[in-house]
Amino acid sequence: MMSKKQWIGLTIVLLMIAMVELCCYWADRWQAAQPAPELFALQPEREQAFLRYLDSLDAANQAARRAQYAAKYPKHTVILQPFDPNIADSTLLVTVGLKPYMARNLIRYRNAGKVFRQPDDLRHLYGMTDSLYTTLQPYIQIDSAHAMNLLRAEQMTNYPLSDSDSSHAAYVSYPKRDTILDLNSADTTELMLLRGIGRTTAARIIRYRRELGGYYTVNQLYEIGKHYHIQAQIPDGRIDSLLPFLYADTTRISPIRFNGASVKRLYNHPYISYSQAEQLYDLRRRRIRVNSLHDLAPVLSPEERNRLRPYLSFE
Repeated sequence: MMSKKQWIGLTIVLLMIAMVELCCYWADRWQAAQPAPELFALQPEREQAFLRYLDSLDAANQAARRAQYAAKYPKHTVILQPFDPNIADSTLLVTVGLKPYMARNLIRYRNAGKVFRQPDDLRHLYGMTDSLYTTLQPYIQIDSAHAMNLLRAEQMTNYPLSDSDSSHAAYVSYPKRDTILDLNSADTTELMLLRGIGRTTAARIIRYRRELGGYYTVNQLYEIGKHYHIQAQIPDGRIDSLLPFLYADTTRISPIRFNGASVKRLYNHPYISYSQAEQLYDLRRRRIRVNSLHDLAPVLSPEERNRLRPYLSFE
């Protein structure tokens, strides 16, 4: 049985529910009797004008985005001109209309020892379309004699001749020219102009240059065979004969910013072992900042510090 207080409480709750329902009913009746706001009663022509206004905002935003993209990625201007795919550098290849990735693929193809013997060979380049090839075909000028020389140079690099070989004289008389080259800027094709350097050797010279950050002396060529754990690609006697035609522009060296370098970045340098890279990194963390090579004395010997002098920056 419910007590008197419970009955009173239940009655009050029911009355409140009834009042809420009644208020909602009259609010709906009053709202239905009110005229529709002008915003929801747009005339067809006004509605169309409003939609056109929204479209104009979208077009303006799209134009602004296109202008921003064009400023960030300017459209490359194609300048058609004669070129030889066996010797053209990446800049010239992109200038005549090749995409950057196509230029990279072409140079990798050449670095692998391949040679373009006729213009039609360019059709097989990844990304080359019929329309692009048709546009480029009148400008492809392959020096057949130079292409054959490249093939002979690659064969002689892969199959070196001994001094006792009867065909050694043909190797010595291979038509190259003596020219003075900067080890820090010459590409594979330029290095192959020197007597005694084939495509494989030239590629290794450039690869070692990339790992070093640049040569500071031509004598570093003697290190290539030891670094890659292979028999030296250039005999010491031949390097001696190349020295008059090579020099190293030290302003092109890209040093490591020591105070911001990771262990991996330090270890990637040929003159720093993994254990030394870890110790140098720990040394830097303890000192917060290293200001000179002298601060590396706890890890590196004087000879090692001297070798690394061109390759470390403490700015």
